Amino acid sequence: MVRPISGGRMEAVKAALSSREAFIKAIETKKDAAGDIVERNPWKNEDLDISPPKDRTWGWYDYASFWTTYGINPGTWNVGSALIAIGLVHWQAVICIFFGYLFGAIGMVLHSRSASVYHFGFPVESRIPWGLRASYFPILLRVMTALIWTGVSIMSGGFHTAVFLRCIFGDSFWLMKNTIPESAGITLPDFVGLMVYWILTFPLLNVPIPKFRRWIEAEAFLMPFAIFGLFIYCMVTAKSAPERPLSTGAMHGSTLGWAIVGGINSIMGKTSTLVINQPDIARYARSTKSPVLSQLIALPIMNTAGATLGIYATAKMYNLWGNVDWNPWILAHDILDHRWGPGARAGLAICSAFFMFANAIGDMGANIIPFGADFMTLFPRWLNIRRGMWVAYLLGVCICPWHILANASGFLTFLGGYSIFLGPFLGIFITDYFVIRKGNIFVRDLYTPEGRYWYFAGVNWRAVVAWVIPVAFVIPGFATSFGNELVGQTGWVHLYKFSWFFVCTIASILYYALSFIGEYAKEERAMPFEALALEQIEVLNGQTPTEVGSEVNVTVETKV
Repeated sequence: MVRPISGGRMEAVKAALSSREAFIKAIETKKDAAGDIVERNPWKNEDLDISPPKDRTWGWYDYASFWTTYGINPGTWNVGSALIAIGLVHWQAVICIFFGYLFGAIGMVLHSRSASVYHFGFPVESRIPWGLRASYFPILLRVMTALIWTGVSIMSGGFHTAVFLRCIFGDSFWLMKNTIPESAGITLPDFVGLMVYWILTFPLLNVPIPKFRRWIEAEAFLMPFAIFGLFIYCMVTAKSAPERPLSTGAMHGSTLGWAIVGGINSIMGKTSTLVINQPDIARYARSTKSPVLSQLIALPIMNTAGATLGIYATAKMYNLWGNVDWNPWILAHDILDHRWGPGARAGLAICSAFFMFANAIGDMGANIIPFGADFMTLFPRWLNIRRGMWVAYLLGVCICPWHILANASGFLTFLGGYSIFLGPFLGIFITDYFVIRKGNIFVRDLYTPEGRYWYFAGVNWRAVVAWVIPVAFVIPGFATSFGNELVGQTGWVHLYKFSWFFVCTIASILYYALSFIGEYAKEERAMPFEALALEQIEVLNGQTPTEVGSEVNVTVETKV
C-alpha cells in the first residue's frame, strides 16, 4: 500500500514550487550543523561542519562490529581465494592476509585520531596539509576509487541476488534466453539480479549515519551463521574427495618472497580506501578510545578468519569437482549444478539473502558514505552526505563493474594498483597531525580563505611535492602489471611489489623534511600535544548539545 502524502508535506511541496527563490531555498542544504550562521559559507554546510554531540554515537563495539561484518563477509572470502589463484599455497596466503590487514589496522587507528578528537570528516581534514583549494585533489581521487568500489560491491550484490532468484525460481530464471550480447560481459540473469539488488537496497541510503551502527550490529550477529554454514557444507560435502593441490607451490627463494610481498601489498590495496576513509566514521566516535583497540584487533583477526574460510572451502570443493570457485556466488552456482534439490536450494537461498544484506551494509560503510562525504564537497550548497550517497548508487551501476570481477589476476591488479595513489595521503596525514602539528588544529581556519590553511592561493606545495615524488617512482612498476615489459629493469618491478609501504613512508619523510622550510606550523609546534583539542573538550563539557554546533569552531579559536 502506498502511503499518501500528508497535508504538511503537500503544502511544503506547493510552497517550494511557488517561485524560483522558494525552490532554491527548498533544495539548498543547511548552512551549518547548528543552524546558527546567517550568511552561507562556500566551505561549509551541515555535514562539512563539526559533528554535534548528538551525532557522536559510535562506541567501541560499533567499530568492532563493522570490522567483524567486513571480515566475516563474502567480499573477504574471495580475496583469500584470489591469492591462491596466483600460486600461493594456503598458509602463505593466510600470512599475506593477516599482515596486510594488520598494517591496514595500524594505519586506520592512527588516521582515526584527528577525526575522533575534532569530529570532522575527510574532506575537511584534507584542508589541513593540502590547503583549502588543493584539498580537492585527494577528494577527487578518493571519489573515483570510492565510486569504483561502490560499483564492484553493487555488482557483487547482484551476483548474490541472482543466486537467490535461481534458488527460488529455478531454471525458469537461470536458463532464460540471454538477450544481452556476449561482448557486454554480463548475462541477463545476472543483470536482473543486479537491478533487483539495487532497488531493494536503495532505501538503506536514507538511514542517518549515526543510527546506521544498529544495522552493522545486526549484520555482525547474522553473518557468521551464513559464512560458517557455507564453510561447513563445503568441508562436509568434500570430506571424502581425494586430495589434489589447488596450488603447485612451485615458487621458492626470492620468487616466493616477492610473491608474498606482492600479496601483502594487494591486501593493503584492498584496505587503502578503508584507511583513508577513517575520518568519515571516526568523526562519530563517542570518545577518542572508541576506534582504537576495536579496530586494531577486529580488523586483522576477523578478516584473516573470513579469508581463511574461503581458502579452505575453495580447496575442498576443488578436490571434489575440480573447479576453482574463488567467488562465493560461483561456488553457489556450482553447488546448485551438482546438488540441485530442495535442501541445497533452501540453504543457498538463505545464505544468499544474508550475503545480499552483508554486501549492502559493507558497501555503505566502506564506499558509499565516503563517496557522499567527498562528492558533497564539490557542491556544498546543493549536496549533503545523503544526497552524495544517492549519486554514488546511481553512478555505481553505470561503470560496468563486472569487468573488474572477471578474473583473479585482474582483480588483484585492481586492488594493488590504485593504492599507490592513496598511500602517500596516509603518510602525509599522520605526519602532519602527530609530528608536525602535535595534534593542534585551528578549527575555524578550516572554513575560511583568510585562515592558516590557505597557504599560497589555497595550495600547500609541501604536500604536493611529498605526493608526486614517491608516486613517480612506482609508476614504471605499475605499468608492468598491465602487460608492459621493462627489459632488464626488475628493480622497478620489485619496487612496485611493496609500493604501498614505499609511497606511504617516502611521502611521510619528504613532508616532514619540507615542513622545516619557512615557519610552517610554527605556532602548533610550540604547543603541548592536542592542547587545542583539550580546550575544545572543556567547552563542550560545559554546554548542552543544543548549544553546540558550528559554535565549537568559534569558541576554540577565541580561547587560543
